[in-house]
Amino acid sequence: MSLGHRYHGRIVLIGSFVAALFAACAQGNHVEPTGGAASGGAGGEGGGGIPPGQIGGPCDDDTPCEQGECTNVGPNKYCVVPCPPACPDGTYCAIINGDSICVPDLGAQCRPCVTFLQCSNPSDACLTAPAGDKFCARDCTTDGECPNGFTCMEGAKYPPTQGGEVPDAGAGDDAGGGGAGGEGGAGGAGGGAPDAGTTKPPPGQAYKFCVPNVPFSCRCDEKRDGVEKGCSNSNQFGTCVGVETCNGESGNFEGCTAKVPAAEACNVIDDDCDGAIDEGEPNELCSAEGPVPPHASWACSEQGKCELGPCEPGWSAYPPGPIADGCTCPVEMGEPNDLCMNATPAGSVSDTSGSSITITGTLGGAGDVDVWSFDTVDTAEGNVTNSYHVSIDFVSPTPNDEFVIDVIRGDACTDTPAGGGVGITSYDWCVDGKSADGLQGEAPCSNTGAQPTHCNDNSTKYYVRVYRKLGAQGTCTQYSLLVTAAGGDPCDFTQKCQ
Repeated sequence: MSLGHRYHGRIVLIGSFVAALFAACAQGNHVEPTGGAASGGAGGEGGGGIPPGQIGGPCDDDTPCEQGECTNVGPNKYCVVPCPPACPDGTYCAIINGDSICVPDLGAQCRPCVTFLQCSNPSDACLTAPAGDKFCARDCTTDGECPNGFTCMEGAKYPPTQGGEVPDAGAGDDAGGGGAGGEGGAGGAGGGAPDAGTTKPPPGQAYKFCVPNVPFSCRCDEKRDGVEKGCSNSNQFGTCVGVETCNGESGNFEGCTAKVPAAEACNVIDDDCDGAIDEGEPNELCSAEGPVPPHASWACSEQGKCELGPCEPGWSAYPPGPIADGCTCPVEMGEPNDLCMNATPAGSVSDTSGSSITITGTLGGAGDVDVWSFDTVDTAEGNVTNSYHVSIDFVSPTPNDEFVIDVIRGDACTDTPAGGGVGITSYDWCVDGKSADGLQGEAPCSNTGAQPTHCNDNSTKYYVRVYRKLGAQGTCTQYSLLVTAAGGDPCDFTQKCQ
């Protein structure tokens, strides 16, 4: 049975359908076919310059073939012969509707495409290179032959994954010889390439195609003018990717949009192109702002602004000032001590001569409160006047226009005290009279028993809350309180024990 009788009938039907799809797709994607597509009629050359009637040349009922059969290949008819053996110059061996025949080389290799219907022959594939650019790849399933600079490779294994290999340009330029040694990877072959994972394609189906050698993308020429592919810039900071465009006139891919990687900085930009923004140590991210602020660190805000970071222990940034000043306010080591439960112990004081406590601190914030605790001891003095007299006074700053205290006598400390000991600047508690602020002392005294005692044992715990008075200008001024238990401001001795 002749070539024409064997498959001419089914090619006419299927070829007409493919021709209609080919024309529609080419118009819809605006990819202009280039490289000498045949006219498909008599009276002129087609098929890549092959004269009508020759193998690979156009033919129709008026221009019969001198050799072979007049057969539909895509949208046009050409004179074709079976292959192998090798095809004449200007043609290559491709599988058309299950049969290997010599079809004209219409210059479609590396033509830009979106689908295989934009390539010249229905067994060609539209593949995606590793750099993202799509190109027409001609069928080489039957004989493994490809143009110089290309290798015949299974579509299901292209592009090669890590560990796969495609020879460098110049290696195997003449025939390309068989498939590459890569593993896995989706083929992306529009012209009948099998899905990834298919081990053996059905008989009579194209599954090997001519792909460019390293770097795996087709070279830039007039045919590929305007094609975009991936590009990158790398240095010690990382790798940034972008796209570059083929300038058909110069024959070069130009205008790579990949930025140059840089050290990560606080700017809401992925400077080193690792997929994360403003990651890293804040003092390094903000190094361009200047030295690390004193007693502090830098912080990078969500808005990409360098701000004052946490203060070192024992320091606060109060009152607020320039970032470069850092944390300028030293605070007492007992912080945080703003609640009764966190009160800082200040020691013990008695009514013996020379006993005293000095409490020193700073308020390192607008709402800061310092709570201190201390013990007072009323020593036994026999049947003489009891000298126990608790006095609490500011000794600095002078004058004191900023600080006030709340004084709580006894173990029942509260963070919201009330009474005469609230919001004051000095305090006295007299054992045998009434202090100037109206706080009642120990009166009347106890005179019961065989041996009358002048006064009771008044030893107790104290809590003192230090804070700014309402409306005071906040500063980092240090305050000092002097505490004694043996006299202070004069008491009203008309209230003394009888």
